[in-house]
Amino acid sequence: MHELSIAMGIVNRALETAEEHGAETVTALTVELGSATHVNPAQLKFCIETAAKETPVAEAVVTIEEVTPLAECVCGWEGTPGTLDQAMVYAPDVTCPECGDRTTLIRGRECRLATVELPDEQSHQKSAQETPAPTQNKPPEEKRLLQDNKS
Repeated sequence: MHELSIAMGIVNRALETAEEHGAETVTALTVELGSATHVNPAQLKFCIETAAKETPVAEAVVTIEEVTPLAECVCGWEGTPGTLDQAMVYAPDVTCPECGDRTTLIRGRECRLATVELPDEQSHQKSAQETPAPTQNKPPEEKRLLQDNKS
């Protein structure tokens, strides 16, 4: 069950983010999950909730946002591939409906912790976006929302 190992990585990253920002708890997590990963969203959510037990992430609301696949071709075609739903039966050969060449999947394989939400009282009325550069402050909001740019 690879969903559990993915979930453990997500929970660990959320714990690191909370620690980096001095938060004692995490109130919400958003995970972007591409449908081309063939990871079951309901199972992943359950595994995240299970892996988070007895941690500062235990009470977090977990949201899984499914990302629709997008493919492109050298001929210029771009769109939703039609055969990815059959990948559990066979390895899909995603071909271009315009020219018949093999396409490149440019979206739909994501499986990443997109945001970590921390309680307002721990954020001192600041909102921060996590970037490779130092954290940037934004206008006061009710909750601090962190976007994780690490995949």
